[in-house]
Amino acid sequence: MCKLIIAVALLAVAAYAAPPSPPSADEIKAEMVKAGMSDSVAAAIIAIGEKYKDQLEGAKGDKDAAKKVFDEIKTDTDAYIKTQSESEQKAYESFVESKKKEFEGHHSTPAH
Repeated sequence: MCKLIIAVALLAVAAYAAPPSPPSADEIKAEMVKAGMSDSVAAAIIAIGEKYKDQLEGAKGDKDAAKKVFDEIKTDTDAYIKTQSESEQKAYESFVESKKKEFEGHHSTPAH
């Protein structure tokens, strides 16, 4: 019985400590729509990201390569969003800011 409790405790710790899996394209699109973007604009932004999916996979473990791909995605996305209405641009900016805060919350280290 004690071994079972220890095994369950270790499993719980491992599950808690494991990094969350990244959201799917559909989940991100739903978040964009919830932030106020139209379905078509959110879908177009997702399509931009999907275009770089293989490059991102290839850049795993290589911080410089990953940053380069991220910068390319951001450049393409920024160029696209500039062609959209002001309300779409504001909704996009709001979405990006919320994601930045979420990312900083997950990757900040407590002060000692």
